[in-house]
Amino acid sequence: MTKLKGKKINTRSGNMVDNTMREAETLGSVGPIVKVTWYDAASTFKTYRINAEDPKEHLTICETVGEMVAQDKYATVLVMHGSQCDGADIFAIPTDWCQKVEILKECTTENSESQQE
Repeated sequence: MTKLKGKKINTRSGNMVDNTMREAETLGSVGPIVKVTWYDAASTFKTYRINAEDPKEHLTICETVGEMVAQDKYATVLVMHGSQCDGADIFAIPTDWCQKVEILKECTTENSESQQE
């Protein structure tokens, strides 16, 4: 898993990252910009064939790009949009649904080298 820059905690919301105190001015300064390829559930109506040999054929392959700000064995969280007046738009993907995490751009903070070990 990718190591991320230390985050401030919002005590009003339990163990949540407090975006109001975000040190970063731009996306990519807390974690790397990544492209996550992952499988999502899908439903198909009026189908005539089910592939029992390779059931994953029936899942939808998704790609999501954003700044990875949190990851554990349960969830990978990306910030896809950030605004000082509106906060952050996040996307959470179950980590075990992730097939591939491609780093597009490393974290841009001065401390990023010590965080990448």
